[in-house]
Amino acid sequence: MRNYRNSPQVLSFNHFNIDDLRGRAAGRWVEILEAAGVPSSLLEGRIGRPCPRCGGADRFAPMKDIEYRGAVLCRRCFNSSTDPKAGDGVATLRWWLGLSFPEVCKWLGNYLGGGVASPRVRERVYSIPIPSGKDSKRFELIAKVWARNMRPRWIEKAAQLLGLPTDPLIRLCVGWSPEHRASSWPMRDDAGSIIGIRLRCPRTAQKWAVRGSVAGLFFSPELRLIEHCRRLWVVEGPTDTAALLSIGLDAIGVPSAGCGADFLLGMCRWLLPQEIVIVADRDDAGRRGAEKLADAVVIVAPVRIVSPQVGKDARAWVCSGAGCDVIESAADTARAHAVVMEELK
Repeated sequence: MRNYRNSPQVLSFNHFNIDDLRGRAAGRWVEILEAAGVPSSLLEGRIGRPCPRCGGADRFAPMKDIEYRGAVLCRRCFNSSTDPKAGDGVATLRWWLGLSFPEVCKWLGNYLGGGVASPRVRERVYSIPIPSGKDSKRFELIAKVWARNMRPRWIEKAAQLLGLPTDPLIRLCVGWSPEHRASSWPMRDDAGSIIGIRLRCPRTAQKWAVRGSVAGLFFSPELRLIEHCRRLWVVEGPTDTAALLSIGLDAIGVPSAGCGADFLLGMCRWLLPQEIVIVADRDDAGRRGAEKLADAVVIVAPVRIVSPQVGKDARAWVCSGAGCDVIESAADTARAHAVVMEELK
């Protein structure tokens, strides 16, 4: 299967007096860390809890006088032996945001200067090994941690940017990667296991994936619990999947046009739908990809291919006002492809 790679990007920065920044931040560190994306629930009390970065259970805790020092500790990924070393709020920001010392000084200086710190720190590489053996649950752990990071107002904002309600994003286990400053979308195999994570920048809609990810399917875990699936709807990508979920359709997303056929076939064999409807993007690549997927899954059930009547993809179609009845009607009029088995004489 294809593996994704990340490309780190470089920030330009100004110079700030660190002693001045520390003095102005004293007494405001909880506010500052929350602005950087640290969940507020993790900054209360001193009881050990799962680390929001590495996921280690009972490893993370805020240090004494966090309001004035801004120090936190993780026994696994942020302590006196790591780089940066735990000790104060500046180090905490470096660890949390994955930035260099000058870059954090700029971030903190912008925040304390009366403005709002940029919510988008440019993407950095987050090295997660390819799952194998005892590490096979690595992506599932990271996805859970990032899902916990996603605050209600953030998921509302993410949904608004997509023109969708929040429910389908919650069902897809969408989270927030603080290091990448991007929403996270788990990718699954046909057994439902998370085998990779796609990332999406909320401002530019740029898409990439965590290093080591395998290109998998986007679907809600509850999909595998359906006993009698009348129609299984297949679309490209996670946001198109969320769009069809928002109008009550049983949807599953492939990683890109024509890809993920093996996993999709496994899901179709598990669900045994009466029909499979592929919603192809309105371009040549989308149509070719839909035909490729149809060839792979037609052995399970009849396949219909439809294209959006409005917009270039399923999400644009739904956002234009198309509801379940409109899209179902479009599928009803599409030709059904099926395998015909001749009786043996």
